[in-house]
Amino acid sequence: MEKQEENADFGSNVFFGKLDPEVPRSDTSEYVLDDHIAEKASEMAQNTLKKLEEEDLPPLPSNYQLYFERLLENEETSFKEKIQNVMDLQSINEDRVVSFEKSVKDGFKNIKEMLDFIAMLYKNLQLMQAITNKHMTGIEKIDNKIALSSAITLFVKDIDKINSITSSQLSQIKNLYQKTAEVISDINKNTIYDSRFGIYNKRYFMSLIEKENKLIEEFTHSSSILVMALSKKIQQNVTQKSTQMVLLKSIAKLLLKTSRRSDIVGYLGNGIFGIALKYSDIESTIKAAERFVNSVKTTNIFLGDRDISLNVSVGIAKILPPRSAQDSLDAALSALQIALSEQSDYKIFPEDSE
Repeated sequence: MEKQEENADFGSNVFFGKLDPEVPRSDTSEYVLDDHIAEKASEMAQNTLKKLEEEDLPPLPSNYQLYFERLLENEETSFKEKIQNVMDLQSINEDRVVSFEKSVKDGFKNIKEMLDFIAMLYKNLQLMQAITNKHMTGIEKIDNKIALSSAITLFVKDIDKINSITSSQLSQIKNLYQKTAEVISDINKNTIYDSRFGIYNKRYFMSLIEKENKLIEEFTHSSSILVMALSKKIQQNVTQKSTQMVLLKSIAKLLLKTSRRSDIVGYLGNGIFGIALKYSDIESTIKAAERFVNSVKTTNIFLGDRDISLNVSVGIAKILPPRSAQDSLDAALSALQIALSEQSDYKIFPEDSE
C-alpha cells in the first residue's frame, strides 16, 4: 500500500507523471521503475543547480537548460530518450528556424543571379541599339541596290545574334523568377507571426495547440483555449475596415500586456484572437477571461470626433487529447458564437461546463 501511495503522488506530478522506460516490466517492478525515474530526475535537478553554483552562474532558465542537457548526455539511453522527447514537445523546434533561414538565403541568391542577368540583358539591348543605329546610318547613305541588300543582310545577322543571346538570358531570368516566387511562398509558409498584430499567426498557433495536446497526453494536466472577438454591438456600429483594424490592434496590445509568458496568443483571422492557457482548468480560465474582458472594457479609443468604448465576447473550451487541435478550437468558436448572440462577456462550451 505504501508503494501505491508513492506512485499516486508521483503520477500526479505534471512534469514526470508518465516518464516510464519503454521496456516490458512485471507488476512487481512497476512502482520501482517509476521511483527510479523520479529519483534520477530529482538528482539531475540538484546536480544541475550545483554545477551552476560551481561555475558561479545565475540559475536562469537558459543556463539551467544548458547544464541540464549536459548532465543528461551521461544518463542511460532509455531515460535520456524519454526526457529528451518531453523536452522536444515543450520547446520550439529549431528546424523551422534553420529551414526559414535557408529559404531566405536561397531567395537572396536567386534575386542576385536574376539581377546579374538583367544587367547583362541591359548591356546587350544597348549593344543592339548601337548596332541598329550604326547600320541605319550606313544604309541611308547607300544608293546601290546590291550594296543595300548586302548591308541589310549583315544587319539582320547581327540582330539575330544579339536576339539569340537575349532570348537565352530572358529564359534564365524567367526560371530564376519562378524559383524566387517559390522561395517567397515557402518563406510565407514558415512565418510564425502576424505582422499586423505582433502575435502568432493561425498556422503556428494551431501547431502549438497540437503540441500542447501531446503534452496533456503525457502529463494529464489541464489546459484551455479561449477565443475573443469584438462584441456584436461594436461589429454592427463600426463597419469601416480601417477603424476595425485600429480596434483589433488595440485588443492585441492588451492581450500581450495582460497575458502570462506561458500563454499562447495568436490571431485566427476574421477579427478573432485565440489564447491558449497552459496548466489552466476551466475555473482559472474563466478568471483569465474576466481579466481580459475587464482590461478591454476600461479602454476607450478616440478616432477623430468618435469615442469608442471597447468591448469583447469570449468563448472558452478545454484542450483535450481526444479532440484534435482543430476540434478544441471549433469548440471554443462555438461558445464564442453563443456569447456574441447573447451579448454576454463569455460562454463555456457546453460539454466542458459540466
